[in-house]
Amino acid sequence: MAATFRIRTLGVQAGLQRERVEARLMLLFRRPLEAVRPVAEGNGALLKKGLDLDSAVRYRDALLRCGCASVIEEESVLPAARATLAEYAALLQAQLQALDPGRRWQFIAADSELFGVPGPASPYPLELVVPLERMYQEWLAASTGASDDLLRYTAGMVLMGNTPGMVEEAARHLLPIVRNSAERGQAMLAAARGYSPLLFRPLCEGLEIGLAYQRGSVVHRVAQAHLDAWDMSEEAAFEAAFANLRARSSLPLQASPQGVFGGLWDDGYDSSRMLLPELFSGLVTYGRPVVMVPTRGLLMVCSDKNDIALDAMLKAAIDAMREEKMVTPRMLRLVDGRWQHFVPPAHSRRLNSLAKYAESNDYRLQKELLKARTTASGEDLYIATYMVGKTGPEQRRTSACTWTRGVPSLLPKTDLLCFADPASNAPSITVAWEVALPVIGALLQRTDDCPPRYLVDGFPNPLQLAQLAESAAAARREAQEAAAAKARALAQESAPTVVLEPPRPAWYALRTVLGRWSSDAKSAHAR
Repeated sequence: MAATFRIRTLGVQAGLQRERVEARLMLLFRRPLEAVRPVAEGNGALLKKGLDLDSAVRYRDALLRCGCASVIEEESVLPAARATLAEYAALLQAQLQALDPGRRWQFIAADSELFGVPGPASPYPLELVVPLERMYQEWLAASTGASDDLLRYTAGMVLMGNTPGMVEEAARHLLPIVRNSAERGQAMLAAARGYSPLLFRPLCEGLEIGLAYQRGSVVHRVAQAHLDAWDMSEEAAFEAAFANLRARSSLPLQASPQGVFGGLWDDGYDSSRMLLPELFSGLVTYGRPVVMVPTRGLLMVCSDKNDIALDAMLKAAIDAMREEKMVTPRMLRLVDGRWQHFVPPAHSRRLNSLAKYAESNDYRLQKELLKARTTASGEDLYIATYMVGKTGPEQRRTSACTWTRGVPSLLPKTDLLCFADPASNAPSITVAWEVALPVIGALLQRTDDCPPRYLVDGFPNPLQLAQLAESAAAARREAQEAAAAKARALAQESAPTVVLEPPRPAWYALRTVLGRWSSDAKSAHAR
């Protein structure tokens, strides 16, 4: 009978700060604070089970490094020859949870499958459906001594997408996907060290092309480790993925009465069809094609010259983003074979608001992960907040962040940059990012984060601050002039209307005088 072990928590070690321990546990488990707080509290609850001794020791040591005490207890399992499929599923699930603690697993007996739902910080944020029958038979055939090793090996292969039958024809199951760059950035921040980076290619600002592996209900985002396991080059993988997408995109796009074209594929890869411009190049006979892919399952196309279609497309995108996970709220126009951001003047205000909402949410999630990482490591680094407010005569939504003297910081990319010196009586200086960049660009160090962050450890010198202050003053004058011009225009629109009588001819004045003389004469005669 093979022995297995379980872990019980005992709480934070004496003398350590609970907040720092909780932050380290967030990184270890890749879970939010509310999920790891019970572990830090430590009430003797069972935390892990079904571990071999080596894994249990490593797990205990990892908790210890985080500042959380735990104990190892021995348990037993059924011999492999006598275990049922359900019991095998439970053993495999324990190994999977040890490798990816954030994922939740469920055994589906009717289909002989394990179904895994990713946690908020799982390194591969996709659902996994794992067929068990073939793996179960191989495990039964293994010797008792080798069965535990086979379980650990199988668990690792499951999370890497290499379960039996998946590798042989990998190229047939690859598909390209369009994703927000921030999604990959969050996944990599939350991932444990050692996880392979996800494959991607830039598409346009904020968007990128990735690869998905789909076989039945099993879906994985492809990482470099997958290609290494399949002995496949990146170029071959993308080529196969595009060929597969074209093969399943034979249905034509359908037109709406407003002039918006959409697909009827309903396979979750509608947004990926924007990578196949041949599908809609002939649809737009006037102007250039414009697409919106607000969610993974929606692609809309119209002409950049059709205002009615653009309006209808934007309204449909807003409705879709309320119901499904967002890809991008932007409009994209095809110019010389490349997608570029497109902002029609009539929809500028609304598109700007949607973009700021999406960026604010991406930076908020990123800040939580960065803060947990810096707290756990003890690094003295401030994660600046991405702030959004309304500015200018039009009250347009504008993003801003603060750069404070003496505070090493990670700054988000914003519209405005505010320079603050707590030790000075001078007011802070706020300028547009593009205006400040030529002056202080050498002080910014771009990091690998998505969305972009910049590391700053110094502060502008007096000459640079004077240049920034001059630019800020010029911007204020322009804003005041614009506000005054707008006020004058509003005043003219709201001023009362004065109706002027048409000019009277010269004979009218003579007639009036004669009439008055005649009247006076008549009155005198009457007297």
